[in-house]
Amino acid sequence: MQAANEPLLWITLVAMLVGLAGSVLPGLPGVTLIFLSALVYSFLTDFEVVGGVILALLFVFAAVAFVADFVATSYGARRFGASNWGTVGGAIGGIVGALAGLLFLGIGSLFGLIFGTIGGVFLGEYLHRRRREPSTTGGQARVQRARSDRSDWRRASRAAGGVFVGYLASAVIQGVLGVVSVIVFVLALIY
Repeated sequence: MQAANEPLLWITLVAMLVGLAGSVLPGLPGVTLIFLSALVYSFLTDFEVVGGVILALLFVFAAVAFVADFVATSYGARRFGASNWGTVGGAIGGIVGALAGLLFLGIGSLFGLIFGTIGGVFLGEYLHRRRREPSTTGGQARVQRARSDRSDWRRASRAAGGVFVGYLASAVIQGVLGVVSVIVFVLALIY
C-alpha cells in the first residue's frame, strides 16, 4: 500500500467505525455506511486492494441489514398481537416520525422512525380495538367501556412493545453484520 493512500485508509476506517456504532445505535448510519466507505475507498484506489468480490459481499451484508430492520420490527409487532391496523399504523408512523425527526425535531430520522413506528402501532391498535367495540348506553355500558378501555390500552401497548423487541433483534443482526463487514474489509487489506 502506498503512503499516499494512508490518510484515505484512516478516513475510511473512521467512517466504518461510525457505521459500526450506527448498526446498533439509532440516529447513526450503519452497515450501509460501512459498505459505502469500502466502495469509495476502492474507487479512489482504483480497486487495487479491495475488488469487486469483496464489494459485492459487503453490499449483500448491507442489503440484509436493511431488510432485517423492517422484517424484525414487523415480525415483532405481529408476534405480540398487532393487527393489520397496527401494522399499517406502524408503517405510516415510521414515515411520519422519520420525516419529523429529520426536518423538525432535530433528533434524527432513525429516532423518529423508531418512535413513530411504535406510536403508529399503538395508535393503530387502539383505534382498531375501539372500532370493534359495540356501542351501548347506560350505567352498565360505562363500566363495560372502562374495562374495554383498559384492555385496549394493554393490547395496544403489547403490540407497540413488540415493535421495540423487533428493533432490538434488528440491532443484534445489524451489529453482527457490521462487525463481519469491517472484518472482511480489513482482511481484504491484509491479504
